[in-house]
Amino acid sequence: MDIPALDSLPHGRRADVRAAVSAVETARLPVRPAHYRALAETALRVVVEQVLAASGRTLLAVGGGYLSGYDDDIRQRLAHEGIGILPRDDRAVLTLVLLHSVAIPQASGTTLPEQPWTLGTPVPVQELKGCRVPDGVVTSALQRLVDADLVRHTKTGYVLGHQFLRLTKSAGSELFEELILLADPAGPLAESIRRRRAFRPASQTVVPDRQTQDTP
Repeated sequence: MDIPALDSLPHGRRADVRAAVSAVETARLPVRPAHYRALAETALRVVVEQVLAASGRTLLAVGGGYLSGYDDDIRQRLAHEGIGILPRDDRAVLTLVLLHSVAIPQASGTTLPEQPWTLGTPVPVQELKGCRVPDGVVTSALQRLVDADLVRHTKTGYVLGHQFLRLTKSAGSELFEELILLADPAGPLAESIRRRRAFRPASQTVVPDRQTQDTP
């Protein structure tokens, strides 16, 4: 990987950058800048961003720390090429968790819009099994989603996993729009979304029913 800004650094500073890149790519929770020199210093953090960009990744500021995620252009390209797409059953059950843990509580005002999705309202498994997806599908899909850290099991139910901390702001907004279109397709907000998307370049159009997994 030829990155001039990295190659020009002294050996110790290059090691700092590589350590920070490894940390944000593998950590489950946001990495604190105080623990990594290359995240704390602006000049080195720029080099970290360049190293990540060379692999189609981007540095994300999350909850006072940092993680990495797919660059939006790369994410859309992967989705269009069918790479990293969850199976249909897993997408269906993940959508149920998103709706009951995040979208519905936010719409009812029981959670704040700025609250991280991973801290949503726990959804009891019986509530998920009370939907139209067969119980056996729910059970097997939940296990796969937990294994991928897309869903977490708490004492009171299921919430979104730490992988959702790795979404860019654009990816999170697009995904929430998809939930609105699904939950209230005839509503004014859904209509506003459709009007706005009608003027969006084709390359920026969301691929429906697809969720690219970002596995660190």
